[in-house]
Amino acid sequence: MELDKILKTIFKPLIILFNKIVSHIHFLDPRENTKQRIITAVILVPIALIAIFYSKDLFMFIAIAIAIMMTAEWLDISRNQVDQNKWQIIGFFYILIPIYSVIKLRFYSSEVLFWMFAVIWSTDIFAFFAGKMLGGAKLAPNISPNKTWSGMIGGVIASMIIGFMSSFMFAGGVMFFIFLSAFLSIVEQISDLLESKFKRIFGVKDSGNIIPGHGGVLDRMDGMMLLAPLVLFLVTILPARF
Repeated sequence: MELDKILKTIFKPLIILFNKIVSHIHFLDPRENTKQRIITAVILVPIALIAIFYSKDLFMFIAIAIAIMMTAEWLDISRNQVDQNKWQIIGFFYILIPIYSVIKLRFYSSEVLFWMFAVIWSTDIFAFFAGKMLGGAKLAPNISPNKTWSGMIGGVIASMIIGFMSSFMFAGGVMFFIFLSAFLSIVEQISDLLESKFKRIFGVKDSGNIIPGHGGVLDRMDGMMLLAPLVLFLVTILPARF
């Protein structure tokens, strides 16, 4: 009974905080799956962090599983295109290169990989909030009508904060990582738009529905597709900075 009281004392404030966060996000994004999206993220992010920092085997398993699911999604959403061979070749390199890059980065440095994902996550989160709260001119209305210039700027600013904090893990210096993180944030958002462009061509809203509240794997990993090869290239040509 005493344990039950202790658990309630610990978890009740966390549940209240979680519900407040959900209600605030739901106000900005009033879709029915808002709570589901947050719960999914809360579950997946710790698993990703464990794989990045503590288990190469788990990371390899996740990377291979993601590659398989991405391939299945790509074949599904592109199946109605006239030139199947062309789109299969594009899909092969579109998926293989980023997956190869993140695996190489994981074995090169967990810290570099974490920095890359921190830039991706912070860009996506703050671009969403800035875009919803500030609105304004659309970034690319013909490709992704919900994205705004204010959202892009919000994502870049957030990435610069990540760059500042991450700089203490590396030898490159504070200003180097602040501006590099800002550059990566822009590339990440271009990568996101590229995925949206593919979906426009294929005539689909989401690449799949395997992740509750988030759509498909390609939808969730879209920012990584151009970013991972770029980061691998940077650590290859500038190893002293990392």
